[in-house]
Amino acid sequence: MAKQHRVASDVKEQIFKSQRSLEVLRFGIPPGCSLSWYNCVNPMLSARRKSDGQLVSAYFATKTAGKFVCDVCNEEVILKTGRNRIDHFAHASPIACKLASGESEEHRRCKLDIFRALQEVPGVREIALERPIGNVRPDVSAEINGTHVAIEVQISSLSIETIMARTIEYAREGKYVLWLLQWSPTLDAARYAPKPWERWLHAAYFGRVYYWVEGLTVVSYHFDPHFRTVTRKTWYSEEGKKLTGGGYSRRSKRFRTPVRGEAFNLATDFKPRNRYWWATKSLKLPDAKLFMDVRASEINREN
Repeated sequence: MAKQHRVASDVKEQIFKSQRSLEVLRFGIPPGCSLSWYNCVNPMLSARRKSDGQLVSAYFATKTAGKFVCDVCNEEVILKTGRNRIDHFAHASPIACKLASGESEEHRRCKLDIFRALQEVPGVREIALERPIGNVRPDVSAEINGTHVAIEVQISSLSIETIMARTIEYAREGKYVLWLLQWSPTLDAARYAPKPWERWLHAAYFGRVYYWVEGLTVVSYHFDPHFRTVTRKTWYSEEGKKLTGGGYSRRSKRFRTPVRGEAFNLATDFKPRNRYWWATKSLKLPDAKLFMDVRASEINREN
């Protein structure tokens, strides 16, 4: 009897581990954390109106317009408004939704600023916040001068694998992706330590990374190698022999010299470009559809 009980317990444990593995794969739950820990209230900038199924922006929505549901899990969400925060939707109950990963106020303000600015530009159509495109959901999507564009604003750290997966999915869906990072004064310093995904984007966009400043203003940066000078020194050994060392430059593995490029208008100075598969021993770039500044295309043609 005890043996049967142990077998049953082992089976339950295996089932639990299998379910746990699925949770990790599906929702990205960190090991050691429960699903209830992950089911946090998630702020989002768009949701579907329950009465007619219309996708609406929190910026234009009102609490008297009826009930809203999450576009991913179809559970009820509540419109949150206030003086000191961006209007957004949040899940009414803690649930297991892949959007329930939390989002900073800084990120919400950034993509909402881009969304509002695009609405003022002639020739830009179908502007939406967080509209699902296949298995991905860009921060902002729009048709810009006839090109279907997905804009991803990257503020927090993201793995290269995730960026690659999303880039591949946009290409499958026929959308041109523009990855934007938030500008920081540290980019104008003598040296800069780009994160792994910044280095990946630098390679993907043919030697430049785009940083969002405000509205539709985007600045490009190129990363040159950074060299550290080892000062030449002279000293004497215990035997009185004169010795010298240094007097050369060493290339840094961590740091790069950031070179600020031109400022571009996201709505008027960019065009679609196809990027084909390319790989080295340490880097792999998939076939991709990229939204790049027009100057980059001219430079690459000249070279």
